[in-house]
Amino acid sequence: MIAVAVLLALIPVVHDVKTMLTASYWLDEAWVALSVRLPLSDLPAVTSSTPLGWSLLLRLVPDTDYLRVVPLAFHGLSVGASYALGRLLGWPTRRLGIVAGLVCGTAVLLLPAQQIRHDLKQYTADAAVTVVLLALAAWTEQTWSQRRLAVLTATVAGSMLISHVTAIVAPCVFGGMLLVTALRQEWARLREVAAAGVGGTAIITLIYFGISARGRNEAMQQFWADSFPSLTELPGHLSRQFDDLTPVLGAPALVVGGLLVAGVLTLVRQDRPAAAAAVLLLPLAVTTLGVARSYPLLELRTSHFLLVTTAAVAGIGVAGLAHGVTTLVRRRTPRVPPTVVTAAICVILLGTFAIRNGRWYRFDGNESGLYYTAISVTDIRSSTEYVATHRSRNDVVVMNNAAWYGFAFYSKSDKVELVAPYGNTVGWWVAMPGRSDVVVLQGRDEAAMRAGLDQALALAGRRGGARIWLIRSHVMSEEGIAWRTVLADYRVEQASDGVEPVLLISEG
Repeated sequence: MIAVAVLLALIPVVHDVKTMLTASYWLDEAWVALSVRLPLSDLPAVTSSTPLGWSLLLRLVPDTDYLRVVPLAFHGLSVGASYALGRLLGWPTRRLGIVAGLVCGTAVLLLPAQQIRHDLKQYTADAAVTVVLLALAAWTEQTWSQRRLAVLTATVAGSMLISHVTAIVAPCVFGGMLLVTALRQEWARLREVAAAGVGGTAIITLIYFGISARGRNEAMQQFWADSFPSLTELPGHLSRQFDDLTPVLGAPALVVGGLLVAGVLTLVRQDRPAAAAAVLLLPLAVTTLGVARSYPLLELRTSHFLLVTTAAVAGIGVAGLAHGVTTLVRRRTPRVPPTVVTAAICVILLGTFAIRNGRWYRFDGNESGLYYTAISVTDIRSSTEYVATHRSRNDVVVMNNAAWYGFAFYSKSDKVELVAPYGNTVGWWVAMPGRSDVVVLQGRDEAAMRAGLDQALALAGRRGGARIWLIRSHVMSEEGIAWRTVLADYRVEQASDGVEPVLLISEG
């Protein structure tokens, strides 16, 4: 417990927790945050592609401005679960097990991908669930019993409510157990695992088709189209995605691949072959689902669970290699304390990794020449609050549709009502019955912009020459070009500062 406490205490040292918790919600987070403001009876619709249990957890947070405490908590769980995974292998001594657990947990803690994955979505839960299920597989192998198998099955059931990735990982875990028990010809145990697997699959199927499947729609499928390669496109897709993901893994692909092999071999050598088989089945499963157009293949956000699992297994590989080197050294110098030498080798390797990735740590969302996240280039909260403070009662507010969810969320004194179904990726929209002063653009092209601004000008005219406030959020490059073209025909005054300034618009 002390080792886990040390790892968790290092989270605010490695991460910029203040920025993580207090930054404005960006587009993909804003609708999740807004769902918390709607009645519980609307939850089946507004949970959308987010697991129902995740949406419920967010409602337990007292202050809706700090909802990212939930993904942060699951980040901590992934670190703790990684410690358990390394600790639960069949190491020859307890001290060596603690060292392995610390190495595994530290590898996940220091993973650069963790620095950018604080979205108000279930991605950190995906990672935590994956490592927890692998750790429980190792725990079940440690001392086989029906009770431990039942705990694993119950965890699968609960995990499906907070992470759809459970439907990918659980079959791999049960599949690994089935494969190993069949190869060992342990027929009684095989029947127990098969029964648990059938039960777990039934629960997953029930939850998915009863709750989760409603989040799938044509717009969502189209959004992820580039992450669904055909068989002929698969080699090129994998090559591109590996290149894209390597920087957030923090080490060259060959090094990561070598440590993964070492990690799997260590799992086998330390008497956890079923866990090793589960790890090997994961890439096969996600590739199959990607080609089948069922789950995005190696996309940064949705594959975060694979990145964290890679770090955890690589950590096991580091511990296994260090233990192997120590064993060789002790053949020549048997008086060398094995745990100390193993720990020293691990410290050197992890220290090298940390130094190499030093720029990632305490990442505030925008590191020049390294990476930037949406929280550093969007700020719908400041825009909404500025307009709320400075507008007159008869003024008009016009905004692009990417700003609407955030505007509705941060306009906390205004009532919002659900509009569903709706033909976007989320599947729902909101109305603000008390805000007849608001105009939301219906598209992102020049025609939609001109139509929205003309509507706002007409509305302002009917209100006695009221001012027109323009709020824009999450403006991508092509949309930005269109805005510059359109606004050239109007008189524009910048009303506020910041990354997403509010503009005052009038006829040119």
